Amino acid sequence: MTADTPVGIVGLGLMGFALSARLVDAKIPLVGFDIDPFRCGMFKATGGRVATSVRELAACSRTIIVAVYSGEQVEALFGEIDDGAGAARPVVICITTCGPGEIIGIAERASRAGLPLLEAPISGTSIEVLNGTATALLAGDDAVLDQVGGLLNILCPRSLRFGAIGDASRAKLAINLILQNNRAALAEGLAFAERLGLDGHAFLAAARQSAAYSRVMDTKGEKMLTRDYRPQSHIAQTLKDAELIIEQAGRCGMHLPLTTIQAELLRTAIALEGPDRDSAAVIEAIRRPPASPEVLR
Repeated sequence: MTADTPVGIVGLGLMGFALSARLVDAKIPLVGFDIDPFRCGMFKATGGRVATSVRELAACSRTIIVAVYSGEQVEALFGEIDDGAGAARPVVICITTCGPGEIIGIAERASRAGLPLLEAPISGTSIEVLNGTATALLAGDDAVLDQVGGLLNILCPRSLRFGAIGDASRAKLAINLILQNNRAALAEGLAFAERLGLDGHAFLAAARQSAAYSRVMDTKGEKMLTRDYRPQSHIAQTLKDAELIIEQAGRCGMHLPLTTIQAELLRTAIALEGPDRDSAAVIEAIRRPPASPEVLR
């Protein structure tokens, strides 16, 4: 394969599209696939070539980026990647957030098929990916990481290397736990300040200067205040990750009280706003009117 051989992207949602935009800007030839025709049309409009199947994409790609919803979906498409890939087996970069056991099983399947696999879940929203401020959490064979290091640097200039496959997923879940609870705390603080009669924007500016500061104030504070829930990350995906975190904690014999409550807030927000809104919509689960007068006592 040559430098003109395209990079393939499977999954053209918010994250996959943001990654493809970075590669387009770097003049990297691309071929993409998604089951959603609208997403494929958007990808084509940016200059990418749309494949008719994962198998076709695998047959013509030097590297394949997998950016689908779940580990289960990654597993489901691996047969097509294996069937389509030729003698020059492409490196597969999985950015999907998976459970550690899931990605280890996927890596074992990839190894049997002779497909080098890297684990690269991304910490950050699609906007942060576009801006180059997201962080890729990398795990896998060092030689393979070095082989595609230039491409990884285009996708995410910021990265952290972990050890074996599975370690990046473990780190991503623990990071997401902190991030999601920070977001819920910000939502509760803003809703509380509003209910106390404070100007929300003035309070957010003050909070940014206080000991309570976290970066989520910069990324989600204004969206919460203005009810701008155009998605940078889908709240349904946030809930999926929260449920994955709780499941993994259960496997370790651990209860996560804050994350369990936060997952309930996400479910309520999804019922109120829908699954495709931004994760900032979690504030609506806190703003909602009390269910009964007893709540006010």
